[in-house]
Amino acid sequence: MSVDCAVGVDVAILGAVKPEVEPLLPLLSQARVFSFRGEVLHLGTHEDRSVLIGTTGLGKVNAAITAAAILETFGAGEVWNVGCAGAYENGPLRIGDVLISQEAICGDEGILSRKGIESPRTIGIPLLTHQGQALYETFPIAAGSWAYDRALRLTPPGLYRVDGGRLRFLGSGLEDGDGHGGNGAEVFRTVHGPSLTISLVSGDRKTAGKRRERYGGLAEDMEGSAIAQTCLRYEIPFLECRAMSNVAGNRDRRDWKLELAFERCCAVVRHWLEGGR
Repeated sequence: MSVDCAVGVDVAILGAVKPEVEPLLPLLSQARVFSFRGEVLHLGTHEDRSVLIGTTGLGKVNAAITAAAILETFGAGEVWNVGCAGAYENGPLRIGDVLISQEAICGDEGILSRKGIESPRTIGIPLLTHQGQALYETFPIAAGSWAYDRALRLTPPGLYRVDGGRLRFLGSGLEDGDGHGGNGAEVFRTVHGPSLTISLVSGDRKTAGKRRERYGGLAEDMEGSAIAQTCLRYEIPFLECRAMSNVAGNRDRRDWKLELAFERCCAVVRHWLEGGR
């Protein structure tokens, strides 16, 4: 299918793989489905907004390539990266919780030595210079962003429930004893904080713990910083929403809750699309 390059979309919603965005597809009206740079995109409308929903492929290179191609072709007003992630132990997130990223941290860039990974600052060359600021391993998402300010207003930190696919806010400042049980409990927490993007996911909990200590991220994913960097280059507002499907470093899939993570992440995104209704 040929694509009209003059088409503009209000929001591009991108996940690495189809299950991460599939719950959102029924929200589109008059959707066109087509292959684009090896991935599948769905282009339609939701109420009065034009929305593109699609996949980027796994990992940073695929994510950056696809995001850049979409921005060149469609000129999206905003880009939202969505999907699942692995929560770091000893942090505020449990399986089933949702992280809305305030900043995207690059976990693979710099110098690798016996001491571990050293910042690109050691090399002295930033990954990106944005508005006169040298960015070495952390890309700001929240700073000065009207898109993030809106996300914070619509989904403040606190406890939530999903009812019929829609997000319900239960209140802020509630503790675990008020019903947040983790690991798939009906009530879950939404947290705003830093995410860490890596190419090699943590294969054991010791590795995950070292990453948590080194970078201070709350969860790890494989695409977020790449799309954030792309959007900074294009001067496009960027948001990232990740639901926790597993504990980082635990590779036993019997403990994972992928479908639960997809459902909750998409409920947050739907809430953003519908302005909190």
